[in-house]
Amino acid sequence: MLEFLYKFVTPWAIANKYEILKNRLIGVIANWIYPIYCYIVPLKNMEKNEEAPKIIISLTSFPNRINKIHLCINSLLRQKTKADKVILWLAKEQFENRKLPHKLLNLEKKGLEIRYCDDLRSYKKIFYTAQQYTESIIVTADDDTLYPELWLDNLLRTHEKFDKCVVCYRAHEIIFDENKNISSYSNWNSLSPNYKGPSFNLVAIGVGGILYPSKFFENVEFDFNTIKEICLTTDDLWLKAISMVKGYKVVKVNENSKEWFTIKQTQKIKLASENVDNNNKNDIAMKKLINYYNLNF
Repeated sequence: MLEFLYKFVTPWAIANKYEILKNRLIGVIANWIYPIYCYIVPLKNMEKNEEAPKIIISLTSFPNRINKIHLCINSLLRQKTKADKVILWLAKEQFENRKLPHKLLNLEKKGLEIRYCDDLRSYKKIFYTAQQYTESIIVTADDDTLYPELWLDNLLRTHEKFDKCVVCYRAHEIIFDENKNISSYSNWNSLSPNYKGPSFNLVAIGVGGILYPSKFFENVEFDFNTIKEICLTTDDLWLKAISMVKGYKVVKVNENSKEWFTIKQTQKIKLASENVDNNNKNDIAMKKLINYYNLNF
């Protein structure tokens, strides 16, 4: 159903003002229709896989979005290609005295796993899954998005062609100054229009989903105290640093990504605005990551 609506969406990086307006209107329609669709077309129960999971979708959320996240997870459970696990990580500190919505809890019967952990902010969606399932393909998703039914299938197909790459739908291209140093984050080629990769200069952006190949996280140092000192709010940049250390390029599914349908009433608090607008935290984090991991672009 969502796949059909996305056919009419113009990729964000190359859309004009009219097309962006059209995309937003389609998103409004999707927000109105999709809850009805989920009610009318029941989810099938996910078959339990007793073997080690091959494909895991991992995401996190926080209290301001918890009442709407069932729509996002519905879209993940309704993928044409099914994941072996869909794990939602919630911070114990945020939810220990809060009752979860019935619409979310009912999805546990359909294959969702809800797990509780320490509050590691946006890192929750990858930090624990990556350590527990190093042999699996791990795909991260955002909690405020309606994903089309071929979303996972397209990630996996691209992975088959570029098995030594991190695969994503959306990426920024790092730009260098005249001295061959990394330019300010605000100068990067946002969304890297008409450029698919693979390249070491692409930085996968979590919006839209990112696929990490099996064994990508083997021998990675998971020290959150270090992460807090270097890049507390910039998980995309930390994961980029890890990919550089491991020798993985980044490749996009398509040259230009569609604009994703954002679930209404989920944008009151956004991490991106904190990173970009507050004292250039991305630039500071990037410098610290380069020094700590001795990165050479």
